[in-house]
Amino acid sequence: IPYDPEKPTISSGIRLGTPAVTTRGFGVGEMRQIAGWIGEIVRDTDNEALQARVHGEVRALCSRFPVPA
Repeated sequence: IPYDPEKPTISSGIRLGTPAVTTRGFGVGEMRQIAGWIGEIVRDTDNEALQARVHGEVRALCSRFPVPA
């Protein structure tokens, strides 16, 4: 994480592995959407309606970018 003051041995944030998403063909727009979903969920972790909506949107995104065979 850029400018993270903690040492690498200290967990202090969310780290996303981009190889998995780029393999599926996700681009900048999709990564922004993923970051938006993460932000929504962490700001309101008990909201089951939000979780259900985001779950559906994630499934829709993934269906547009299947894992290569």
